[in-house]
Amino acid sequence: MKVLKIIGYVVGVIVIVIALAAFALFGGLQGATAGPSLGTGIDRVQAGYSSAYVLDAGNGQFVLIDAGADNKGTALIQDLQMRHGSADNVVAVLITHAHADHIAALALFPKATIYAMKREVPIAAGQEPFNGPVFKLFGAKNTSPFSVTHPLDDGETFMAGNLQVTAYAVPGHTEGSAAYLVDGAVFVGDAAQIKSDQQIIGPSMIFSTDRAQGEASLKHLGQELQPHSADVKYIATGHTGTLSGLAALVSSGGS
Repeated sequence: MKVLKIIGYVVGVIVIVIALAAFALFGGLQGATAGPSLGTGIDRVQAGYSSAYVLDAGNGQFVLIDAGADNKGTALIQDLQMRHGSADNVVAVLITHAHADHIAALALFPKATIYAMKREVPIAAGQEPFNGPVFKLFGAKNTSPFSVTHPLDDGETFMAGNLQVTAYAVPGHTEGSAAYLVDGAVFVGDAAQIKSDQQIIGPSMIFSTDRAQGEASLKHLGQELQPHSADVKYIATGHTGTLSGLAALVSSGGS
């Protein structure tokens, strides 16, 4: 009985520690589905706690921001079907970073051009490990490697269907994390988190290569986007929903 009690106490302590750690990491953050919708032509699609986005690119074509956490892509395919499309109509997937919960359904879109920052290419290919504290415990690499068909430079502007896209390097969450300005929204993946008080903070420490660098990247991104503030209607994140306007990013500087 004493042994069972001791085991019970140990398990209880572990549960409390995990709960406290979870609160410290995620307490006070906005929910994954919170915030405004992103206007005509942009759908937020949920797979658990991870958000992907489907954008109308004209002429029956679509662009994805990331590919979600479900390798069957159920919600993504359903969204495309509701818009009278299919996986074959996806012309581009813009990858914010190569963590598994953002690329799971990528193989379902073989006709799409895959975009990511040049620095993310070896990470996407599984040639370099993820370097966040959690990943370092296991030496984790991308277990679903993929080829980036169009590696991007910081500040590069290109067309995806009828949509003009500008890519920005926001290293910190991963070395090659990207943000994309397209159709009035800035898609930041996990490079930023929205708090319940509508402030923006940097990426999660335990899953990020360099949290301080990530915060500096957000500050720099806000500075880069400020001249285009009239064109930025929304900020869209990978796990904490959306936010109207650019002001929170500029004022917080990612701090």
